[in-house]
Amino acid sequence: MSKRVIEFYIVDILLAIDKIERYSKNHTNAIDFYYDELSFDATMRELQIIGEATKKLINSNILSNNYRVIVDFRNLIVHEYFGIDSDEIWDILKNELPKFKEIVNTLFLNANKKLLKEVLEANSLDLKNRSLEFILELKKRIKD
Repeated sequence: MSKRVIEFYIVDILLAIDKIERYSKNHTNAIDFYYDELSFDATMRELQIIGEATKKLINSNILSNNYRVIVDFRNLIVHEYFGIDSDEIWDILKNELPKFKEIVNTLFLNANKKLLKEVLEANSLDLKNRSLEFILELKKRIKD
């Protein structure tokens, strides 16, 4: 595939959400999560990926402009990282991200199946361990 198709961005978001869920699952509150430096920083990176991919979906008219808040949050993370409130991040992870995951799952189920298979195959070559397991799970969800 020469041009990055929209299905890549859908999968990017689902992969990022899966990683965030794994990174945060052993934490019970914002402070505990914040002081797990590796998990917190990795989550911030995945939130950036979600924001960038969301921008592509909005610009392609796949998502409405109502989701611009996700793009704006990505910009906040990138440009004002040290001003991020751990309680706000925790709230996003526990309350907003699951809602967005459902929306993106619907996009996934309604996406072009042939392209999704190609995208998942391309991602399979680049990913290892847990992310590869998640890609295999996504492949099972594609019904011909």
